[in-house]
Formats: sequence, structure tokens, C-alpha cells
Amino acid sequence: MGLWYHRAPVTRFLIAVDFDGTITQHDTLHLIVAQFGDRSVWDSVTPDVIAGRMSVEEAMQLEFATVRATPGQIHDLVRDAAGIREGFVDFVGWARGAGHQVHIFSNGFRSVITDVLTRIGLADLSFDAHDAVFSPEGTKLVWTDRGPRCTLCDRPCKRADLSRARDELSVAYIGDGVSDRCVSGAADVVFATSELADWLSGQAHAFHAFDDFHEIRHQLEAIATKGMQ
Repeated sequence: MGLWYHRAPVTRFLIAVDFDGTITQHDTLHLIVAQFGDRSVWDSVTPDVIAGRMSVEEAMQLEFATVRATPGQIHDLVRDAAGIREGFVDFVGWARGAGHQVHIFSNGFRSVITDVLTRIGLADLSFDAHDAVFSPEGTKLVWTDRGPRCTLCDRPCKRADLSRARDELSVAYIGDGVSDRCVSGAADVVFATSELADWLSGQAHAFHAFDDFHEIRHQLEAIATKGMQ
């Protein structure tokens, strides 16, 4: 689903990017649980999460209670299996050169994200995320303080993090999942794939579909020339 353009070009964006399933090819949270925990927990609660009867955070608490692994085992798994979506590293270089800000907004874990970004040469890329303390005895989730519950989705969502970071810039949001629903509504232009794209289509909300970051770059370059809705 595309966007109609008007004549106000946008030359500087805050490019807000989800991590799991957006920057990575595969969701690191799902990989970790599948390897070291009980994936059936997430599968059993997914209908409730999608329907809004259970928050993403509540579901994560349940599934990660089953995860038993050392930090080294977690990092080795993610390095081997998560992958990076095509074009991401070049996209960040282009965005910075064009004067845009790039910031990651994640429901994942700081230790995992830091390791991935360091490995791909983007250790200085800023992000907001939760964290996890991994051990063979079990995993403890450490929630970042996002402030009061969002008045729209009734949970401490990414929308609060985005509000603090945007600094009056126009926002391009890039995401793929349930945790991106509410925050995508605060963006000026949205790039969506997977579950987020399906949900936005059902809401008749305009967005750009994408498979890789080369496509996103081309769309943003067009907006810089033609303007956006």
C-alpha cells in the first residue's frame, strides 16, 4: 500500500527502526526460546497477544521463564541464526550521510542488540530496549522504564520512547510485528512487513511494504524530492 505525495519535501527524518524481524531476518527472541526454552508457550498465547487480550510483555515473561542458557550460548546462537536484513548496514550509512537520524526501538534485549550491532560495525547506533539476564538456572527479564501506560494501547509501549527521541523531526517508522502497531501510528510515514503490514492493511492505514532496506532508501529519497502525505 503506497502513500500519496504532496509538495512538502522532507529532507531530514528520525528513522525509527524495530530490531527483531526488521533489522534481523529472524526474530532473536523466538530463536532463543526455540533453542533454550519452550516455544510452545509463545505459540499458545499468540492468539491472545494478537487479539489484545494479553500484552507482549506478559507473553514474554511466560516464555522466557523457560529459557536456560549462558550469555555466551545466546550470543553464539544469534550470530549463527538471526541474519541481517539485506541492505541494512548500507542504509544506515546512507541515512547518516543524508542528515537523517537512525534510532532503534526494540522490545528485545540490550545485550543481544549490542552484540549484533558491534559485529556489523554499528556499535555507535543508538537504541531503546529491554534486557535479560541469562543463566543456566533461568532467565530474568529487565524492563526499561517507558513511563506511564500508553493511553491508546494501555501498555508501556514504544510510543513513549519515540516521543522522547523525535525532537520535532518527521518520523519514518520501520517495523514488522505486534509491538510496532501503536508506535507506527505516531509516525509520518510507515514501512511495514509481515504481521504489521497485515494489521495496517486491516486498519486501512497507509504504509509502504518492503522486503529489504534498499527499497526503503528509494522511497525515502522519493519523499525528499516529492514530499509525503
